[in-house]
Amino acid sequence: MNTQAASEWNIGIQRRRVTLLNALLLTAVVLGLCMLVVRFVALKTANDSGWVTALTPFFAGWLAVLIAWLCRGLRHRTRTLTLLLNVYIVGIVLFARGGVSGSGHVWLLLPPVLAFALLGSRATITSGIISILIYVFFNLAIRQKWIAPQVTQGLNAPETLIIEGGSFLITATTLTLILRSFSSSWSEVFAKERETVSHLEAQVRVIEGTIAQYQRQTSQLLATADITHAGSSILDPEALLSQSVNRIQEGFSQAGVYFVGLFLFNQAQQTAVLRAATGEAGQLLLDMGYSVSLDETSTIGRCIIHQEARIAQEVGVGTLRFDAVPMPHARSEIALPLRSRGRILGALNMASTQRDAFTEADIAILQTMADQMAVAIDNAVLYSQTRAALDQLRAIQQRYVSQAWQEFLGARPLAPVDYTQPGIEPEDDRFLKKARRAAMVHERTVATNSPPPGNNGVGAAPQSALVVPLKLRGQVIGTMALHETGHQRAWTSEEIGLAETVAEQVALTIENLRLVDETQHRAARQRTLSEVTSSVRETLDMETVLRTAVQEVRQALGLPEVRIRLATGEEHELQGLP
Repeated sequence: MNTQAASEWNIGIQRRRVTLLNALLLTAVVLGLCMLVVRFVALKTANDSGWVTALTPFFAGWLAVLIAWLCRGLRHRTRTLTLLLNVYIVGIVLFARGGVSGSGHVWLLLPPVLAFALLGSRATITSGIISILIYVFFNLAIRQKWIAPQVTQGLNAPETLIIEGGSFLITATTLTLILRSFSSSWSEVFAKERETVSHLEAQVRVIEGTIAQYQRQTSQLLATADITHAGSSILDPEALLSQSVNRIQEGFSQAGVYFVGLFLFNQAQQTAVLRAATGEAGQLLLDMGYSVSLDETSTIGRCIIHQEARIAQEVGVGTLRFDAVPMPHARSEIALPLRSRGRILGALNMASTQRDAFTEADIAILQTMADQMAVAIDNAVLYSQTRAALDQLRAIQQRYVSQAWQEFLGARPLAPVDYTQPGIEPEDDRFLKKARRAAMVHERTVATNSPPPGNNGVGAAPQSALVVPLKLRGQVIGTMALHETGHQRAWTSEEIGLAETVAEQVALTIENLRLVDETQHRAARQRTLSEVTSSVRETLDMETVLRTAVQEVRQALGLPEVRIRLATGEEHELQGLP
């Protein structure tokens, strides 16, 4: 039983003793007053002139008990001793008046019982010894005639003395032993209770330790889940590194982690460069471009070389340093390899202000977190590289589309296609050209209305336009315009959506037509090349081969003249003419 529980137990017992004492004092006051009244009436009836002397001791005792009952502020021991003293006085008076055959010996049995109930076992023994001594003294005094009791019938009979004395001694001794045995049993029960409580407290401490371990592992799992979520939602490598170290420090703040560093291999993979870190020391190390050599001189180097976690416990003041930057608050350190797809990307380093902040039991969860981080970093790097490659391919494709359409339009200029509702005269197209130019420049749909006429009432007729750019793989190749004349209108979202859908389909269709045309031109070229090659292969004479080649090329390309010159020794020229 701990000190607090024992103190509460003692306070509870003391409270019960005070309540019992108050009840006993009140009972003594009431019964004592009744006895005084009865005794006073009896003495007055007997016309006893010494009634004052006879009642004075009893009245004094009753008055003392009344004061003890009224004065609740007195000490409990003082009030209890007052009650015990009055019981002794009454017992002595009755013993002196009635002798052995009187009721005095019964009153002498009350103090041990009262002492046990109100003060404890030690007071019980003391009170029992006092009662025995008083009884022995009065028996001896009466025997020696030092005291002459008022009731003397049968006083000198030896049998009466032996029987009364033996009965009192046996009763007093037995009562004292019973009370003492009860006190011992009570103490044994309390001892067993204390032992049981101590055992339960030990089990509680074990359970609390287990709960603390579970809470620690739960916080580590939550931090791991947070890192995994960040890795799946953040695709920028630099942002991922910064967010990861900050979230790790927040997730392991209960373990006293105040520094988290993320080391990745350089291109030559000869050193591990610090890429992200927390705190002022981490920012200073990043500004320095700090890196760790892959050797046994550091926890990070040993971790990477052996590809397993390394823990440094009981790190002293000034022991952990990164070059010129000390870590004075570090008391323990751990380094975890970053593993992804069977290869090591670097290491994760954590420093804590607590001793033994990292244990072997934590390595499994922490390594899982490090592996999840490594996979997230690897995915982010691959995504960044893939996105860069796609951007490059998209730029090349846009240049190709732009160049292809420039060549296509240069070879075969296309006239604009207009449709005007019958019965409506075409308006001035300057307003429409301006809207088309805005759609081409901003590469988005433009819905506009003509400005109001001037103050003199002269101006263009009200009109509206909805111009949608024709986009092909991010490249604008033209526009599609809807022109409202005669009045202005507000284009609805449904109309704009429909126009954009049609424009998208138009762009794809004309691109397909261009590709068909380009395919046909290539097929014609291949066919021409095949025909020229077949004609050339029909003969083995050099002169005939060259002449056939220039004739076929001139006819296939529609050229007025084709010449082939051979400059081996003397210059020979073959010319194909119509």
